[in-house]
Amino acid sequence: MSAKKEIISPALSDSIFSTVFTVFDVETTGLSPDRNRMTEIGIVKIKGGEVIEEYETLINPGQFIPPGITLLTGITNEMVHSKLKFEEIAGEIMSFMFSEGESIILAGHNVRFDYGFLNASLARAGYNKLGVPSVCTARLARRLSRQLPSKSLDSLKRHFGVHTRRKHRALDDARATATILTHFLERLTTEFEYETVEELLGFQYRKIYDDRRISARFKRLKIDMQSVPKKPGVYYMLNKKGEIIYIGKAKNLKDRLGSYFYHNVSHSAKITKLIRYVNKVEWETTGSELSALLAESRMIKTHKPRFNSAIKSYRKFPFIKIDVQRNYPRVFKVYEIIPDGAKYYGPFSSSYTVNTLIEKIGRLYKLRKCDDRELHPHKNKSACMYHEFHQCGAPCNLTISAGEYKKEVKSVDKFLTSDGEESALRFLEREMMIESDSMNFEHASYLRDNISDLKKVLLNIELTNSIVELQNYIIKCKDENSENSREIFLVVNGKIAKTFSYDISYASDEDYVNNVKEEINYLYFSGALFKDFVFSKAYHKFKIEEIDTLKIISNWVYRNYRPSTIMKMTAKTKIEDVMKFVFKTAATAKKVAKTLQATEF
Repeated sequence: MSAKKEIISPALSDSIFSTVFTVFDVETTGLSPDRNRMTEIGIVKIKGGEVIEEYETLINPGQFIPPGITLLTGITNEMVHSKLKFEEIAGEIMSFMFSEGESIILAGHNVRFDYGFLNASLARAGYNKLGVPSVCTARLARRLSRQLPSKSLDSLKRHFGVHTRRKHRALDDARATATILTHFLERLTTEFEYETVEELLGFQYRKIYDDRRISARFKRLKIDMQSVPKKPGVYYMLNKKGEIIYIGKAKNLKDRLGSYFYHNVSHSAKITKLIRYVNKVEWETTGSELSALLAESRMIKTHKPRFNSAIKSYRKFPFIKIDVQRNYPRVFKVYEIIPDGAKYYGPFSSSYTVNTLIEKIGRLYKLRKCDDRELHPHKNKSACMYHEFHQCGAPCNLTISAGEYKKEVKSVDKFLTSDGEESALRFLEREMMIESDSMNFEHASYLRDNISDLKKVLLNIELTNSIVELQNYIIKCKDENSENSREIFLVVNGKIAKTFSYDISYASDEDYVNNVKEEINYLYFSGALFKDFVFSKAYHKFKIEEIDTLKIISNWVYRNYRPSTIMKMTAKTKIEDVMKFVFKTAATAKKVAKTLQATEF
């Protein structure tokens, strides 16, 4: 017998973030796939860096579980005695692991062990063995977390701050592995510029290079690696004709360039081909990773190098959207932010949190759930079943007036953004306590993760709205070229209006501080910025490259947000507040305040 469902392996050119990773873990009666049997399997499917489905089941192994295994896993003979054998649930497991039409990569920690047990179990059940590619987080850790003395799952959990309720239980370990895999995928795409499945699969088998020995090919380029700075920047690879054939960015230029040319590095076919054409490498440093990202994007659009992808893919984070620009708004989940006048709440790290909150809103508030983009109420219309279940106010037939509906929308906004007694945060905390008191620790743990996710969003909510609504904010980064330097990005209506770097010693230079003050006053306080901005009419004003820049900045901000790094501009913001934010350090606060007192607009 063979599996009835067609199992699709991903194309090597598929994007990492568009591929489904089926992360799984098995508990067993011993170490031999041939002599021992599975007692439990846990599966977590992730796509785009977020969990989309989970599955777990205990399995009757048909053999005695040794006391040592019970001590390790907590799984007893009594727990599995009445459970189904693998042969009886193999079809169910396969159906979950390989959904119709999805291209799948299997993943696990020391995945060879789990894969071996799965294939041996499938063979005994009459199924064909799997030949789907796999990704091992232990292998990735040996290449990405080389500083850790141990690459065990427990060590990685401590390093990444991943908490699980049960140790050595299949679903808990699969969840932890999925979280760690997401960290690694994020790093591979942002730091190493990997985009495809082929690059990921090749990376995990790449030999761990010795940075004291470089390839003969690299030596022919006549580049002194000692001269390459350990700073963020953009690098250019040129062919014999002097044409730029590839442009990349790096948080650390020396490490990134070295990763191409050390003597025993294994590369994807694309990178191997690229290196054959390289005749010269040039680079330029930038103040921060953000400026490197923006410079890379700008230079790729200018030079259009043959080995660069046209558009980089970024991890998509889920948001809750309320289309308040319409008369009768709805609440739904989205992954793209567009300047359409809607309200967006997020980004959330998990769809589970978004789904939970939308489900709570559906139960607590009476907003419509129908699919009509625009609602045209008429008193003769009949209400849907949601009205019968008291989950919709039925604006379709004017059972709830337009004014009352707006109040309900405001209540939902307050539910998502406040921390009062009727807020989502308090609602989830109360529900978590009820589940915990009822000894339902699994669901309580799930709610705890939702609460943690929501707290992060509440910290970011004002900033997120400033991005989504294309208003104004200021980013302050440490300039890596100097210990005492800072890099400032002035963002106006979603576009970078000005970028500059300064040394903190400039705070005592009255002329310099006043010049910056004049620039900020012109950009943010001239009076024109805080007039009404009609988003639906403004969208066409943004060129493709500007939208791309907006996405780059947004993606960076989501990963790096701290109150000391970002300042949102509002109509209530004072120029003195901005100046203190731009220049403020413990050493400069008094100097700036003194300078500001000396000059007023």
